Amino acid sequence: MARIPISPDVAELIGDAAEKVENRSLLLDKFAFHKKWPCETDSRGRDVKWDEASRWSFMRIAEDASQILNRDAAEKRRRAQGQNVEPENRERYLDEARLAESLARVSWNDKEIADLRARHTQRFLAIFRAAYGERAAITIGQLEGRLAINLAESLIQNAGISLDRLFGLPFIPGSAVKGVSRHAALEELREAPAEKKRALFDLFRSVFGTADTDFKNGDLRSYCSFLGTREENQKGAIAWLPAYPINRARIVVDLTNVHYPDYYRSGQIEDMSNERPQPNPFPSVETGAQFAFCLCLNGMKEDLALLAEAERWLNMALTVRGLGAKTACGYGWFSLRPEVLENLKEAERKEIAVASQAAAEAKTAADRSKAEETRLQSLDPVLRESEVLLKLADEAFAHHAKELASRPEVQQRAFIELLRTNPQKRDRWKTWKKKKPDLIKSIDAIREALKLPPLP
Repeated sequence: MARIPISPDVAELIGDAAEKVENRSLLLDKFAFHKKWPCETDSRGRDVKWDEASRWSFMRIAEDASQILNRDAAEKRRRAQGQNVEPENRERYLDEARLAESLARVSWNDKEIADLRARHTQRFLAIFRAAYGERAAITIGQLEGRLAINLAESLIQNAGISLDRLFGLPFIPGSAVKGVSRHAALEELREAPAEKKRALFDLFRSVFGTADTDFKNGDLRSYCSFLGTREENQKGAIAWLPAYPINRARIVVDLTNVHYPDYYRSGQIEDMSNERPQPNPFPSVETGAQFAFCLCLNGMKEDLALLAEAERWLNMALTVRGLGAKTACGYGWFSLRPEVLENLKEAERKEIAVASQAAAEAKTAADRSKAEETRLQSLDPVLRESEVLLKLADEAFAHHAKELASRPEVQQRAFIELLRTNPQKRDRWKTWKKKKPDLIKSIDAIREALKLPPLP
């Protein structure tokens, strides 16, 4: 059976298809079948490459992938049962079915991880706001269409979205957030009236920064005249942070339709009928995921107006242009959810209030304890020991009586004084006189040694 290109000892630990690995990011980075990697050799020693093995290894990171993989395995087994199937092909179909079933065994219950990721993000937002104050801006965007992961040569690339290495859950790199915001700003710059272009160009440079390549071969080559004597290279004033989900961001299997290469080459209808195109599945983030987009001034310029413009362009990019791949097909479009951010702030305020109340109560208790300790220290030693003894339960008080002979003199005096003056302890003494004569004799001996008056 085919095995991911790993050493035998690693395969023994995680399985031939890495079916025991539970982190999606690790599966994609290290344990995927590349479509150009030979899975095995046939009876003639030739490399056998399974495109489907590559497709399956990417599909399995989605929540509902096991059903699709098991269905594909069942289809392979059905084809192996065909009457006219060559023995070599039958064995190949069965091998493919076993591989698909093995890949389908990867499973994880990521609800707890997703909740933990969301709590981490919410905690980060609180720290971020506390650290930067008005120098920070936060936008909550909710996916209104699936967020597509870009595919290149059957390998998932970090184009618009990545998987967090620790949690294995989706996040949007800061470079992608800056990129779509920059495109939105460039579009506004192109469409601006001539009299406003120069000012908008200067604003664009202050927010995003520019490099000499932007003016030589890039998007800004038609705006070279606006530079004047200024340097082409300039650092932007805004830091664009990665966007992380604040709720459960589900990864699901999506499909893209393939083309008819023979038909496109020849233009003959019969070529289309001879081809068997198979829809290509790929993972994407399901609609409804909410991401927190964070921006802040990076110290180049302390101008809050620049932060406001950067946030405006970000909001325009999310709601008008979309983010990630396949935006023309409805993917990667967001709606802005300011009420969610307000709810997070309110929850944070309540958490702070609860923590403050707990801290105040702890301080009050500590102050009382310290005051009580100070009061006890000011008392006569015998009185101080008497108060300590009064806090003992009956069983502990009786145990103390048995060990009274070995106690310090101040504790002995305090104990006997309690038997004389405290009504409850005096009743206790009378009970002992009836039931524990040996204890009475021992206590009386201590009393006489201390030259104290007789007990009642």
